[in-house]
Amino acid sequence: MKKSKPLILIVDDNSINIDLLVNTLKSDYRLGIAKNGPKALEYADKHLPGLILLDIMMPGMNGYEVCTRLKASSKTKEIPVIFITAMTESGHKTRGFEVGALDYITKPFHAAEVKARVKTHLALKEVHDREIYIASKIQKTLLLGRPPGDIPGIQIFQLTVASQKVDGDFYDFFKFDDQCFDLMVGDVMGKGVPAALLGAAMKSHFLRVLNEQLRLSCKKELPEPAQIVSSVHSGMIDHLEDLETFVTLCYARFDMLKYIFSFVDCGHMRTIHFHDGSNRCSLLQGVNMPLGFPEKEPFRQISVHFEPGDFFVFYSDGVTESKNKDGDLYGEKRLLDFVQANGRIEPENLIKKIWNDIVAFSHSEIFDDDVTCVLVKIDKDLSLPALTTESELEITSDLKELERVRAFIRGFCAGVKDYPLDEKRISTIELAVTEITANIIKHAYQSRSGETIQINAEVLADEIAIRFYDRGEQFDQESVPQPVFDGSREGGFGLHIIAHTVDEVLYSRDEQGRNCACLKIKL
Repeated sequence: MKKSKPLILIVDDNSINIDLLVNTLKSDYRLGIAKNGPKALEYADKHLPGLILLDIMMPGMNGYEVCTRLKASSKTKEIPVIFITAMTESGHKTRGFEVGALDYITKPFHAAEVKARVKTHLALKEVHDREIYIASKIQKTLLLGRPPGDIPGIQIFQLTVASQKVDGDFYDFFKFDDQCFDLMVGDVMGKGVPAALLGAAMKSHFLRVLNEQLRLSCKKELPEPAQIVSSVHSGMIDHLEDLETFVTLCYARFDMLKYIFSFVDCGHMRTIHFHDGSNRCSLLQGVNMPLGFPEKEPFRQISVHFEPGDFFVFYSDGVTESKNKDGDLYGEKRLLDFVQANGRIEPENLIKKIWNDIVAFSHSEIFDDDVTCVLVKIDKDLSLPALTTESELEITSDLKELERVRAFIRGFCAGVKDYPLDEKRISTIELAVTEITANIIKHAYQSRSGETIQINAEVLADEIAIRFYDRGEQFDQESVPQPVFDGSREGGFGLHIIAHTVDEVLYSRDEQGRNCACLKIKL
């Protein structure tokens, strides 16, 4: 197939200058013409020429402004710009280079000089593009893992579009057996080759740590995701601090035997969990800082239940931070609404439709950041052993954790399959859970920080049981005065709210010295 000639855009308001340049270049190149700045920007955005010859002195929008706008766009910033102008002062040349031009030709110009400079910069761009193309192929090998294709009942589809063809988004998969695998999705702060190299180093370190921990355990028991992330962070923190960068990450485990999805979120985008039974989505979020920040507290993992037909969507901020021409962001809500509206279509088609929606919103296929999306679908007809629906969450005694608790219980309720709960019922349960968690923090632990609260939510035959475990002071229900609603006394309102929003409340203390508060909600 014959290679087409490079496309050159000539931008000048003077017809004589345009004719001279056309006659000089027409035998070797395809040519486009724009007589003002706005037309030049429109043409460049639509046709992406290989090089632009740009006049400086034009009415309305001058060449400096045109070049600045070109370099500000992720779509056109890599196009080489050569200024052609009658202005010869060094200050004009300096400003031209400052706004992103690669070269400067003064009028009256010689045809041979124009040809030579155009040829040189096109050749340099071709070499650069070739190097980037090769680097992007290497990136895909180093940063983008291949999903396991032999796990019964699982479908995995992925999408990655790099902003500069080489970037720092990465993901990988670690299969343990036919019933368990881990997925890692990460994003290195920054762009280009340095970010890609750091992403490759992170992936390599995860694999090394995982193999080491499996060897030490003799593969009898898998290391927990939080344990893996903590070990990797300890090994990489000094390098990340030296480079003054960080990595957002979601490390997740799918346990097909127990219906459990466990994850450690380190500042990454919130994972979308689509619940097939209720046709609703919930957002899964952790509280860990990105890798590269000092580890003040142990990494915490969260476990949620899933059902056949459910799927999970992992993505980078390149998805939600894609912009349209007005500067509006695509956003998490648009993505969440789109996934929920299209949750019933085949997963391979869904991930394509997500990409098409991003492009339709942005009116572009070139973005300022990597666009990465991984979708994991549990087959609807998967035959799994019968288990109760159960999820667990562990938090510390800090009122800031209440947001996590609410998100956890909302996600759990959205996954109740046989007895779908409406929004009002979920909000009521969420209120009761918030009140009892706050009471444990304030009273059982006397507002001391750093203590642990474990929350277990379970669907039984005809009810939901939500249990709260703590090691604080034992609760004496009889010692709490009844609330007075005339404003004369504070206190007692939390218990009143709890008692009137659930069907039963039980308080106990086990042999290990743990307090247990159990809320029961009839289905």
